[in-house]
Amino acid sequence: MSELSIDRLESKITFLERHVEQQDRVILELRNLLDNTRKQIDTLKKAMDDVEAPQTDTIDEKPPHY
Repeated sequence: MSELSIDRLESKITFLERHVEQQDRVILELRNLLDNTRKQIDTLKKAMDDVEAPQTDTIDEKPPHY
């Protein structure tokens, strides 16, 4: 192989290695974002369940005018 071909291959390898590292960083950031989003959704679901749950003690109470 000529020196030019080897240099071009080395350049491409370097570019691809850098590209893979950048993708790894982005994937890690997206994974963290997804984990945080799931936690927030779980928290919101729990809050919604607490709000939607019927209050058993108020159902059995008679209105104050009785």
